[in-house]
Amino acid sequence: MMVFLCIGYGFLGLVLPTSAVLSLESHGAIAGTASALMGALQFVVGAAVMAVSGLFADGAPKPMVVAIALSALVAFAFACLTLRTENARLPAAAE
Repeated sequence: MMVFLCIGYGFLGLVLPTSAVLSLESHGAIAGTASALMGALQFVVGAAVMAVSGLFADGAPKPMVVAIALSALVAFAFACLTLRTENARLPAAAE
């Protein structure tokens, strides 16, 4: 399990900065404020998920695995909703 966690979290170094830059691209003048909000939300959500999963801690890895899986599903759902609304706002490509 440690190997898989190291591999999975190792790729976060590639994904997080790239996604942060892409999300801040359209915020120009308030990019610093948006970046601060994004960082604060990461810490708050991480602390909340850790607190909730800690309630179910029993020495087995199951609560951690469930928390990671649920976090991934929630992130995927938010990505689908965000990309769907973003694609609806884009003008149709000229042919």
